Amino acid sequence: MKKQKINIQTATLLTAVLLGTASSTSAQNVSISPTGNAPDNSAALDIRDYTDKGVLIPRLTTAQRNAIPSPANSLLIFNTTTGCYEFWDGSSWIALQPCAGGCILLSVGPAAGSHSSTPTSITWVWGAVSTATAYYVNTTNNFATATNVGNTISYTQSGLSCGQNYTLYVWAQNGCSTSAPSTFTFSTSSCPPGVCGSQVFMTANVDVGTRIDGANEQNNDSQLEKYCYNDVPANCTTYGGLYQWAEAVGEQYSSNFNLVGGSWQTCDPCGSGGRQGICPSGYHIPTDLEWSRYEWCVENNISPTGTTPLGAFQGNTGWRGTNNSTIGPGSKVKGECE
Repeated sequence: MKKQKINIQTATLLTAVLLGTASSTSAQNVSISPTGNAPDNSAALDIRDYTDKGVLIPRLTTAQRNAIPSPANSLLIFNTTTGCYEFWDGSSWIALQPCAGGCILLSVGPAAGSHSSTPTSITWVWGAVSTATAYYVNTTNNFATATNVGNTISYTQSGLSCGQNYTLYVWAQNGCSTSAPSTFTFSTSSCPPGVCGSQVFMTANVDVGTRIDGANEQNNDSQLEKYCYNDVPANCTTYGGLYQWAEAVGEQYSSNFNLVGGSWQTCDPCGSGGRQGICPSGYHIPTDLEWSRYEWCVENNISPTGTTPLGAFQGNTGWRGTNNSTIGPGSKVKGECE
């Protein structure tokens, strides 16, 4: 069937015919009336003089309501899920009182609580709203794509960059209404050593395994082995152990001469798919791509900053970054010995 468009006067006259009523129109307003009375001058559409009929607006479930694309400000529906008349105020659906079940209209969102952060996460906290049964959160002011976090009054956002400001929008909801959003702003903790962006490197060197002299190969596959600088055990305590590649990633000695391991060798970020090797739980051996991202982050986020794009780091297996000693990543990550 071909879709057709009709104007308000045509639609009104058609409605009037179907209802067995008379209609009256002028240049600016329309009346539907069983007595044929003219519309009031203040009304664009005047349905009047009925004693046994009402106006029936669209009836939608909550799911159907949420699926309306780009609702117009003041759009009115009857929500069959909640038993409420609701209108769109430009940012959320607001219920008209009274609502079925006598629930209370939520007009104001939750108040901010005591947020806390780490270098890569923020735990957002807010005060409980009376009669609210659920809370929704989003990083943008868009309720349609918000996440329902249930009746909890906190939400942890992870995978963030250190020392940066972030914003969260929070809505409160009950059976018949959704509040206006509350806007929270908070920052992640400052960047400690070993942290840049969302990457967290250990701030202490690994020192595990049985020490062997540097003249020997770490080829005992049944035993984790390490070197100490200049074969001095105290140097392992100060600087950490030294390891051949196969020993570090937890492979057999022959893997020093053969590429092994699969996709983890090129992943960025590796996350739980990384090779733990000799690293403690929660850490893994960085791939060259991950290490190059760290170099790029250090050069471009720690003053004085450079402008080298990430692709220039990750596409180069040789010298990376500027050779300016005050900008390049080498001078910013090296340790100073007295």
